[in-house]
Amino acid sequence: MLGAAGLGIAGAGLVALPGCGVYAAEDGEAFAAWEFPGGERIPERVVARAALLGASPHNTQPWGVAISPAAVELRARFDRNLGTMDGLRRELHIGLGCAVENMAIAAAAVGRAATVALLPDPTDPALVARVALTPATARPSALFDAIPNRHTNRGPYLDGAAAPGLEAALRGLQDERSLEFHWLDSLGERARFRQETIDATEAITGDADMSRDSDRWYRHTAEEIVANRDGTSIDAAGLGASERTLGKAGARPSEESANTYWLDATRTRHTTGSAFAILSSTTESTRVDQLRVGRVYQRMHLWATSQGLGMQPLNQLAERQDREEAQKLEPRFTRALASFVGSGRRAQMLFRIGYPWERAFASARRPLEWVLS
Repeated sequence: MLGAAGLGIAGAGLVALPGCGVYAAEDGEAFAAWEFPGGERIPERVVARAALLGASPHNTQPWGVAISPAAVELRARFDRNLGTMDGLRRELHIGLGCAVENMAIAAAAVGRAATVALLPDPTDPALVARVALTPATARPSALFDAIPNRHTNRGPYLDGAAAPGLEAALRGLQDERSLEFHWLDSLGERARFRQETIDATEAITGDADMSRDSDRWYRHTAEEIVANRDGTSIDAAGLGASERTLGKAGARPSEESANTYWLDATRTRHTTGSAFAILSSTTESTRVDQLRVGRVYQRMHLWATSQGLGMQPLNQLAERQDREEAQKLEPRFTRALASFVGSGRRAQMLFRIGYPWERAFASARRPLEWVLS
């Protein structure tokens, strides 16, 4: 219909509607960090820039970076949190772990041996990692090459069986003895996980505090994206080209409208794919456990990217589990998660994997100069 109206298609897959505030995807300085490593040649700066492209909850990017020739330190920015959506700060630390994994992979590629110390100073909980760098033979890898191409794909996936060997390949990337990898690919398991995730999404959207804290990280206009360079956006939502264009041309959706969209997308697009997976720790659930979960998840997502696969976090069940613990609520979703991982385990990271129908767009990222400390 839009084509017949003579409005034309932009190079980024968007319909151009002059004067309506429509903007191209992945355009401008807000996305420059993805030009990685670009012309950067200083090894420790390549390592630091790799941290900027880690996955993080709602694209909050809760990190600061300090650089020296011998080490790169990653610090938590506790003010960049999801509020009641992540009341125990579990997801914040998993996101920091994702950044650490990118740093270690980048160090090897640029000729540095990385010695990673997690939470090296017990008196300084904001210092989440020190990555010591010493000269070594450069070891480029497919995971390093995937860093600028890894994006969360929230669109529809092929809803079919997992390819032979996929589970084994992912298990081979999980090298932390304190963690377990749970693979849900049978029809029954997938159906149950899907319904529990839908139910958890309904609970989140029905919780006024969680709904508000989620909504405040949404960036609707090009001006908001440039100013903040974080959060979620229409382009990263897994929508088709016409939906993205019409959404941008309209006003910012209300919190209620956004919740309706999210619930509908969870029922349809977000729960398609080859399998669901969960990374769990012991019930002690330490900060080091959460950082290690982030490292493993980032490694898996980079590998999936190198194989043409899509991945998307589906943490609604864990978010409600944390909410139940923080508020001493009836443990409805805590029990649901225990049925998947066992009563002696704590679910930390939940995600889906599969073959997406369309590519994912990049999210805005803050430049290195904004996060240096």
